[in-house]
Amino acid sequence: MKRTLVFSILLFLALLGCKSPRYSFDELPDVQLVFGKGGGMAGMVDTYILLQNGQLFHHNSVTETTKELQALSKKEASAFFMGIEELGLSEIDFYHPGNSYFFLEEVKENQRHRIVWGAKDHKFSKDCLEFYKELKSHIK
Repeated sequence: MKRTLVFSILLFLALLGCKSPRYSFDELPDVQLVFGKGGGMAGMVDTYILLQNGQLFHHNSVTETTKELQALSKKEASAFFMGIEELGLSEIDFYHPGNSYFFLEEVKENQRHRIVWGAKDHKFSKDCLEFYKELKSHIK
């Protein structure tokens, strides 16, 4: 009986320690994957922020509203963060917005690297486009 109680307490503490921290939009961690779209007649920008723990936030520039969306699994989020590394986003220099534009941004501590596309006269990487589409498909 005593051994079972001790084991249960240790298991509970271990599970408690493994839980990922939760963040608010006002207090985000140093590592983020930011993506979205903007432009058009209203100049509206929809920004999504994915965190390594799977939390996902959405900010609309016109309404100035921010809300937390349904989280991705930690495994899915990890795959996207690995994908951004595989793309070598921090090495891509591309800033060609059109009237409507799309963006991907990698945030690591105090460094931010953003690529922007949308101009019809500038071809963009097919791999980056597919990555962006996959990100967008996980928004619920």
